[in-house]
Amino acid sequence: MSGVKLEFSKFTIVGGVNFLFTFVLFYCAVRVLKLNYVVALVAVSLLGMLLTYCLNRIWVFRLEGGDDHRSRLFKYIVSGFLSIALNALALRYIVEETGFDPFYVQIALIPFIVVLNFSLAKFWSLRRNID
Repeated sequence: MSGVKLEFSKFTIVGGVNFLFTFVLFYCAVRVLKLNYVVALVAVSLLGMLLTYCLNRIWVFRLEGGDDHRSRLFKYIVSGFLSIALNALALRYIVEETGFDPFYVQIALIPFIVVLNFSLAKFWSLRRNID
């Protein structure tokens, strides 16, 4: 398997792990701790970003050492918010223009969002330093 294909495969595995992690945390926050669902969503989303940052940095893109953790984490979080914003804009536009069910539109958008997130990580936030 080529380098990019292997990275992309690992990236999608990390995404699946993050889905399970944030789903369980969200459920516990809302159902067990009785937190407000918006507060719970923001909290688990940030925890999910930290989890995926660590897994993607170490396992997917294999970036070890260096003093650039803060810079890379900041870029990774900015990428995450950009992805969420673009996803929300696309979802709203498509639903309003077509009248399609938002659930199915979001399902259709997922592959594009995954590719966007992978590209932002590989080529910006978790890009290898070129010496």
